[in-house]
Amino acid sequence: MKNIIKKSIVFITAVAIMLTLAMPMSAEAASKKAPKLNKTKTTLTITKKKTKPAVQLKVKNAAGRKVKWTSSNKKVATVSSKGKITARSKGTAKIKAAYKKKKYTCTVSVVYGNYTTSDGMRYKDIKGSFGQSGRWYKKSINGKEYEYTSTDGSAIYFKVTGSKYVNVSFVAQVAAAIPYFSYSVDGGSMKRQLVTKNKLNLGNAKTHYVRLVIDSMSEQENRWAAEAGIGIGAITPVSADGAVAAIKPENATIAFFGDSITQGIRVLNKKLTPAGASTTNSYAWQCAKQLDLVPYFAGFGGSGIVQPGSFNNCINAIESNSAYHKAEKFDADVIVVEHGTNDVYTYGEIYVSEYKRVLNLLHQKHPNAKILAMIPFTQLHADEIRSAAAAYPKWCSVIETSSWRLSYTDGLHPNKSGAKTAGKNLAKKVASIRKVTL
Repeated sequence: MKNIIKKSIVFITAVAIMLTLAMPMSAEAASKKAPKLNKTKTTLTITKKKTKPAVQLKVKNAAGRKVKWTSSNKKVATVSSKGKITARSKGTAKIKAAYKKKKYTCTVSVVYGNYTTSDGMRYKDIKGSFGQSGRWYKKSINGKEYEYTSTDGSAIYFKVTGSKYVNVSFVAQVAAAIPYFSYSVDGGSMKRQLVTKNKLNLGNAKTHYVRLVIDSMSEQENRWAAEAGIGIGAITPVSADGAVAAIKPENATIAFFGDSITQGIRVLNKKLTPAGASTTNSYAWQCAKQLDLVPYFAGFGGSGIVQPGSFNNCINAIESNSAYHKAEKFDADVIVVEHGTNDVYTYGEIYVSEYKRVLNLLHQKHPNAKILAMIPFTQLHADEIRSAAAAYPKWCSVIETSSWRLSYTDGLHPNKSGAKTAGKNLAKKVASIRKVTL
């Protein structure tokens, strides 16, 4: 019958809408003079720059007459008083048009594809409220379960449609100082704020891709035994028509096992507090940014190959997220070991042996990854590190740093400029080893 409209696929800001129009609900609507539901276009492509990405439906032969439009699930798709459908989140909704005694139904299935933000992250849609990368584990706090991390640099990812603002439910179990987080909208520059200020400004109500990073907790927190850290619960759009969907980057991962320099301590200023630290300004972040890789952070102040520091030594950081939670498995293309500065009590063959233990464990867990033994900026243990890495020439390389000429806040920790220089230099080495072009 002519009242049946064929299937079509409409792409809206990287969101595909598949429309199947059902036959009228009443026999009267099947008459030749009866209005019928129809689309003005069979295919429509709208870029993210458009203000209102929508699919136009209308009732034929009802021009100038009042048609009542409704959606059975506004979280999936909304419809305006003029029949414009806007995708909100993944799922199915029935769009109904009512004119006098005649009713029509359009079944809308919203499915997602992939999208690349301006920072080179390639996202895919997944189930849930948010995707994640880094060192997360589930933890019950006051009878409620949270995704929880004790590590700066752990990140979550989500997509928001239809709301200029979202609220993130943070639970900070810390003793020393209030932590900071940073977030990026559509790959733009990072915005940094305290976890007590949990409202994110996305700019407008279009579809936006959000990357949120735990940017700095105090180096003085007990992350190992006390599991000091941050939990994340719900992500809630401020607008009633807003919707949140989970996304996850498909980019390869580069992992960093290191100390306070990897953590980003004192990269902003000399304060030994979250106000002076920033993972998203560390050399590791800058390196990953240059390579369009997802950074995995295991950087803890004062720690080393042997020294435990604020968390535990490198072996334990590889194996565990805390004294009570094992580290989850993850895939890495490249692993950087930035340790040695804090190992001031162990030297010689004992140190070489311990460094080899770290390298072997990493290789065992990531047999296809390139492992890079980075000489500390202080050049401490340089000969021992070279000796340890030389035993595994097929999968381990040494990164020399003596010629990098970095600037520092305190003579030990690179400042923002120094971290950026170190990140670029390391990225060149990584690109050469991976045989890619920056």
